[in-house]
Amino acid sequence: MKSIKPKTFYFDHGENSVILLHSYTGTPNDMRLLARRLEDFDYSVYAPMFAGHGTSNPQNIIDEGHPDVWWQQTIEAIQFMQQQGKKKIAIFGLSLGSIFATKALENFNDELICGGVFGSPMFNDDYTNVHKGFVTYSQKVKEHYDGEASSDFLESMRTESAVALDEIEQATEEVINELQQLKKPFFIGQGSADELVNPNGAKELNQTLTNNHVETSFHWYENAGHVLTVNSAHHQLEEDVIQFLNQQMNNN
Repeated sequence: MKSIKPKTFYFDHGENSVILLHSYTGTPNDMRLLARRLEDFDYSVYAPMFAGHGTSNPQNIIDEGHPDVWWQQTIEAIQFMQQQGKKKIAIFGLSLGSIFATKALENFNDELICGGVFGSPMFNDDYTNVHKGFVTYSQKVKEHYDGEASSDFLESMRTESAVALDEIEQATEEVINELQQLKKPFFIGQGSADELVNPNGAKELNQTLTNNHVETSFHWYENAGHVLTVNSAHHQLEEDVIQFLNQQMNNN
């Protein structure tokens, strides 16, 4: 199968529209299967690429990316959809993207119909596996493009990514602290075998929103890992998201 170079993509198919935000170390390619399925139901889909991602150098994520930068890109994604004349907009995020999808729903109550998260790190009690995952990702990318990953490079990634993840964790806490501002219907997808975040954090998020009288749609995917949009759960996730979207779009 021919690989597709990671880049922002936009599929213009109808007045109902969806923004998809990818994960840390991920790219819009991770959202492409879901986007194509949404196309089948006449949804317009926009998946921006976060700053620092999609390159041959993992260092770029740390040097060019930051929660403030990614948040600004999220705002610009909403503005882009509005500029395309879309009036019914939903937003979903995978892992890192879920932080900003949730923040968008907290801050753009009038502009967004609904949204949700897949493999969210909110209410995650330990970022050790996320840190290890980034170092492993950096090693694989470096070996793929340069043939090897030096010990100095890997040590630099361990140190610098720890600082970057602290910033992401702080941004996540800020979003959690503002959950009472979220009023829109909210989709939560979580794999039971998630290797990067604590799966039970999704249950806590669901309970918190339910306590806040938010309409939630909670989906637990047995034996599925972290990247729900491409792993064994992706077919079911697609159908669940479409059912959720169809209901919410028809109600507004």
